[in-house]
Amino acid sequence: MKQTYWGLVHKDGGSDFGISFPDFPGCVSAASTMTELVEMGTEALTLHINGMHEDGETIPAPSPMIELPKDADGIVAITVAVPGKKRRINLTIDANLIDQIEAKHGKGAVSGFLEDAARKAL
Repeated sequence: MKQTYWGLVHKDGGSDFGISFPDFPGCVSAASTMTELVEMGTEALTLHINGMHEDGETIPAPSPMIELPKDADGIVAITVAVPGKKRRINLTIDANLIDQIEAKHGKGAVSGFLEDAARKAL
């Protein structure tokens, strides 16, 4: 399941846009446009969280809301969604159902299909 975290975007004169994540001190990224910044920030946060998973560290729950300091001129808060850690499970499903999913969505699409269906059901 995707988690949504706050990112603080800032830009000083003559510099690229920067993003930092209050829930993950030290996780930062930068880019020349806001579109690239969201992509680069999402990638940086995903890699940071994956590294925490590998190190056995606890991933913090997303902060419900970020309150910007009163002197935060030029800083805006955005949300960035990152995928959760994947876990392999053993699942038994009717072979005809698997064939139907693969016929409609392509060979090997069963896991993604079931993940999407579970998200919609929740």
